[in-house]
Amino acid sequence: MRIFSYLFVCFAYSSLQAQSVQWASKVVGMSSEYTQGSGQQYRAVQVLGKPNKLPQAESGASAWRASSPNAGEEWLKVSFETPTAVRQVAIGENFGGGCIDKVFVYDTQGNEYQIYKSKNTTSERNAGMFRVWLPQLSTYKVAAVKVVLDTKLVNGWNEIDAIGISASENPVEAQINVAKNVPKELKKENLGPNVNSKANEVAPVISPDGHTIYFTRYDHPGNLRAKEDYDVWYAEEKNGVWQYAKNMGSPINNLQENSICYISPDDRTALLMNIYHPDGALSKGVSVSHKNRNGWSFPQQLGLQNYVNEHSFSGFYISPNGKVMVLSLQDANTLGGSDLYVSFLQTDGKWSSPTNMGVSINTADDEYTPFLATDNQTLYFTSNGRSGYGEMDIYVSRRLDDTWKKWSEPENLGPAFNTFDFEAHFTIPASGAYAYFCSSENSLGEFDIFRVKLPEPIRPNPTVILKGTVIDQLTKRPLQAQVIVEDTEQKQTPQVLDYDPEVGDFKMILDTKKQYNLTAQHKGYQASGMTIDLSQENQYREIRREIVLTPIEIGKKITLNTIRFAQSKFDLLPSSLPELDRIAQMMTENADMEILIEGHTDNVGDFNANVQLSKDRVEEVKRYLISKNIEQARIQTKGYGPTRPLAPNTTEENRKVNRRVEFTILKK
Repeated sequence: MRIFSYLFVCFAYSSLQAQSVQWASKVVGMSSEYTQGSGQQYRAVQVLGKPNKLPQAESGASAWRASSPNAGEEWLKVSFETPTAVRQVAIGENFGGGCIDKVFVYDTQGNEYQIYKSKNTTSERNAGMFRVWLPQLSTYKVAAVKVVLDTKLVNGWNEIDAIGISASENPVEAQINVAKNVPKELKKENLGPNVNSKANEVAPVISPDGHTIYFTRYDHPGNLRAKEDYDVWYAEEKNGVWQYAKNMGSPINNLQENSICYISPDDRTALLMNIYHPDGALSKGVSVSHKNRNGWSFPQQLGLQNYVNEHSFSGFYISPNGKVMVLSLQDANTLGGSDLYVSFLQTDGKWSSPTNMGVSINTADDEYTPFLATDNQTLYFTSNGRSGYGEMDIYVSRRLDDTWKKWSEPENLGPAFNTFDFEAHFTIPASGAYAYFCSSENSLGEFDIFRVKLPEPIRPNPTVILKGTVIDQLTKRPLQAQVIVEDTEQKQTPQVLDYDPEVGDFKMILDTKKQYNLTAQHKGYQASGMTIDLSQENQYREIRREIVLTPIEIGKKITLNTIRFAQSKFDLLPSSLPELDRIAQMMTENADMEILIEGHTDNVGDFNANVQLSKDRVEEVKRYLISKNIEQARIQTKGYGPTRPLAPNTTEENRKVNRRVEFTILKK
């Protein structure tokens, strides 16, 4: 063993400077580790990687602690992926600082060098980054570091957050991974007395269109039980003003603790904390309620397979297409406390067993209150297992693939959102314009709901809200129908919902940079559709469409708006097939039905070639229907080329209208 003189040992915080530091990558050995926690809590592996608890000094499960306090000598040895010459060794003491007794380093040959020995019999101090400086850059490459503690020096638990080595002259600091270019201060706007009161308003959930906010109210005279009761309330925004909040009433609320955690894009499906029982009791789990003509249905237990939660808190949020659910829970597979999990909707309507979302998101501490933005990629959540500002901070991460286990490194939203207190329940509309959250700072009473403009760097990718109605072509009145949205590349699962005009518009979330087929169908009517072209969209907006359904009648001509062909060819594009499948289904259900398919082109190019192209295209449609077991004799075709335009061929927009396939029922 070689011993250096201890020329300079530094324990301090200084201003953040550019630094190059390598954090430990492997545990070589330890004297003991705490094993009474859940999962990997307080285990030696928690010392690996960059600090999880500093610069805020507090105890946490994402740090190493020995098996028992005040036991005397304890030690931990770690190695580094890339051995390097060092100027300093940095040891993060997040709790019970002051018991580091010796520090050793090891070169690539295993030679040991003692670089620090404590001279104090008692050295209790504030937690922080403890640095051992070598007199000069080491002449050997450091491959491992061993830290020896004398836990009798500081009463209680002693925890080590991280161990790093650096050749830099700048002191190694623990840094918070703050989202870039986010202002440190933002103006918080209280939603006002129509929403907030002297009671507690917490756990807000904003509707995707931003016009309705749902929240939980505690100890309010308007609750079903005026004292010590939690009820779900909602408020609507009209002309930029939040209207007076209303209690959602029964069956959403009863005499127990009620809370909402999700609202669907069409405001018709809500997830509610706990399982509702007919006798009014609640038990741990999640329930779903649907809005219909008579109001909200009695909450039914969500079919979530193998759901177990040992944590006192839980959270649930469903993706905009209704196919993926992110939830927080604690079970045998968690890294420590509550972790974020993912579940997928199965063909039988049940949700798959939750799968842990992995170490890129979860820590040995707690992660909960997940909020999945409408882009289906940007996730906001609360954690106390990462470097932050307070008791619980809000972070943002973006999904990197379809496994739902690979995510970008979570970024802290910064001091404009996170304080020394408990921050959670972050919710934003599809526009990404504002973030809604609860806070007790400058409130009207206890916790209130606030909003703040969301800086561009932490906004989700833009999406579009599609709203609309379905109309009967003869009566001009709204008509109940099934509405279907399919992306033309068929890379996404179709969105299907039941439109009921008595409940309100249909609403869906669509990604930008894509094209969609929008279709409505109702028994006794010819399915009708249109193309929604968002391929050039790069900003949030709301669009409105009206789908007109025509009763199945002999002689009624309908344009098949979603039928497309390859450029100047008669090959059907895949996006055409769903509408043709619906025609085949209709003809199968009406065995005597006979139809006429007519093709049209614009006037660009050779006249005879256009006529032939129109004939070839409708023949291709016929061949496809025949492949679906429709008899050839029931299908007639005609191609007119450019001879029957609906609009002058003077603009590209008009030429698009003229390039069409039409459908007429000849017999039913």
